[in-house]
Amino acid sequence: MLVSHGLNSTKLVRHQSSVTAASDDAPEEAPEGTYSEADHEHAVISTFDLFSIGIGPSSSHTVGPMRAGNIFVTDLQEAGLLQQVEKIHVSLYGSLALTGEGHMTPSALLLGLESADVETVDTAYVPERFEQIKKEKKLFIGQGLPEGKGKGKEIIFDYERDFRWQWGKKLALHSNGLRLTVFDKDGNMLATNDLFSVGGGFVVNGAMSTAATSTTTTESGSGELCSTHDEPTGRHPADLAENMYYKEIRRSDAAGDRRTGAEIRASDNSEAPTGLLGEEENGLVQSAVSGDVAAPRFEETQGPRYPFRDASSLLALCHKHNLTIAQLVYENEKSHGYTDEEIQEKIWRIWEVMDNSILEGVQAPVDETLPGSLKLHRRAPALYRRLTRGLYPSHTQSLSTTSPRSPLNSPRPIKSTTTTTSTTALARKEASGKRGPPRVHGSIAHPVMPSPLRRTTFPAMDHLSVYAMAVNETNAAGGRIVTAPTNGAAGIIPAVLKYTVEFLSDDVERDVPTFLLTAAALGMLYKRGATISAAEGGCMAEVGVACSMAAGAFAACMGASPETIEQAAEIGIEHNLGLTCDPIGGLVQAPCIERNALGAVKAISSANLALSSSGMQKVRLDDAIRAMRLTAKGMRNEFKETSLSGLATSVPFNIPVSVPDC
Repeated sequence: MLVSHGLNSTKLVRHQSSVTAASDDAPEEAPEGTYSEADHEHAVISTFDLFSIGIGPSSSHTVGPMRAGNIFVTDLQEAGLLQQVEKIHVSLYGSLALTGEGHMTPSALLLGLESADVETVDTAYVPERFEQIKKEKKLFIGQGLPEGKGKGKEIIFDYERDFRWQWGKKLALHSNGLRLTVFDKDGNMLATNDLFSVGGGFVVNGAMSTAATSTTTTESGSGELCSTHDEPTGRHPADLAENMYYKEIRRSDAAGDRRTGAEIRASDNSEAPTGLLGEEENGLVQSAVSGDVAAPRFEETQGPRYPFRDASSLLALCHKHNLTIAQLVYENEKSHGYTDEEIQEKIWRIWEVMDNSILEGVQAPVDETLPGSLKLHRRAPALYRRLTRGLYPSHTQSLSTTSPRSPLNSPRPIKSTTTTTSTTALARKEASGKRGPPRVHGSIAHPVMPSPLRRTTFPAMDHLSVYAMAVNETNAAGGRIVTAPTNGAAGIIPAVLKYTVEFLSDDVERDVPTFLLTAAALGMLYKRGATISAAEGGCMAEVGVACSMAAGAFAACMGASPETIEQAAEIGIEHNLGLTCDPIGGLVQAPCIERNALGAVKAISSANLALSSSGMQKVRLDDAIRAMRLTAKGMRNEFKETSLSGLATSVPFNIPVSVPDC
């Protein structure tokens, strides 16, 4: 939604869509939920939108806001307003305000306004540039746009004054809401945009456009826009906004059938447009973007070749056309306009980034702490060393001389904090140190004898745990990872796929595409039928969904039928229902990192249960997704990524979430 004022040309005004414009007094929960059983919107989106490359620590609080900033300045550029901007106000609402600082939302959003690309931005540059913006009080909006010139438009930006945390307020559509408002040199509002980060890096605009005339308004006391309409907000997001199912910055670049919003059109002068947002009360009118628009990447299509809306229709299509789930998704990707070569290239690029995020995590210094006030120590490097003890190259070589395999703009160069000599001494001490008698806690004179300490070994569980924790520690440090389907659960799918590739696969060229395409199909079902946003469904929407996706994908690589894959996915989500999202300190660290390790192990267990069963399960995947949706609706807001209850308030950690994290 782009709201424009004071343009010299004929103004374009947006009808109120079924999205209610930003309302500060919106109810905490819409009674209808966010899904309608009568909705016949298909579930198919691109695998490469569901699995997108981004930066940590959060897909909804970091990746989404950076993409939102890009969308906003692109709209300004296309409307011819960019060079008129002299001031910008940024406001965060709901979960974005409550946990945004610990999720690095401010730095991501401001770099998005400077048109940084979340897939390619140097992750080490993000915090550096953020500090520079705060110090110099300057922002160069749109400097990375293809049409931009040089540094973009330089404006004065005082972080303490212009970046606003709206604690206790929530916009109507979604808890992860943000509002961007720009003004000209005279203080007149030029444009405002309400955007919603709905999970997995997807960003939804708040309204659709139609034509009318505009008026000019000056900045109000707060410089913000409120809706005066009470339109219901409980419909499925597909009915509400045009970009629920794609991640392109420009609408024209998306596949034609996924542009669900109304087209921009001139109003009929004989009939006044209805439902204008706040037209009479505050004099604000909404303008569609105008000007030249880049040529679309996709031709208009009739939709995917094999559209499905739920698990039942997905299985029916597989049987009707004699295709595996992965094959069916592959054919749909071709409907999105990709060639065979492009599909393969994108699949292997995703796996490359996943694999590299594991490598980054296990090669990090053993004694390094993660960013944030928790001062949480990395655990994956030490666990990996113990897991690979006795293998070549030795730890003294691997940890002091190796570097990531591929130049993927890694989070930071891995620099060992110890010299080769000191590391060698440590290894020698570990290998030859004199062992004392085993420690025993308890009385040896008691009838129930105490057990001596023993080290358990479950190689599969150990590998899965290390892989998953490595990814999430990379994510927590702001590194480059793949949203799978979110950042908070980014370790589960890479861990299970890594284990499959390294220990089980007899054909990696077959199994990597099979795994990712199958997982993508399952993720599409959750995105359409429930949610992949922790702000809507707690951690079951992140770790629960990722566990389900990994379980089904693992079963597919084991040769399972579509029905068995469905059963594995159902088991994966069924036993994550009600899982809360209550991160300590608002950081994606505790319990998130360990929870990914358990999610990976649970995914393998779910798949094995399905593979060893008779296939006569009572609960279908569609039933479980429906149950997830109802559970999400019934959960209290305190357990939906707000850090207002649960572990976040039970652990003695006396730094309020709303206080900016250093």
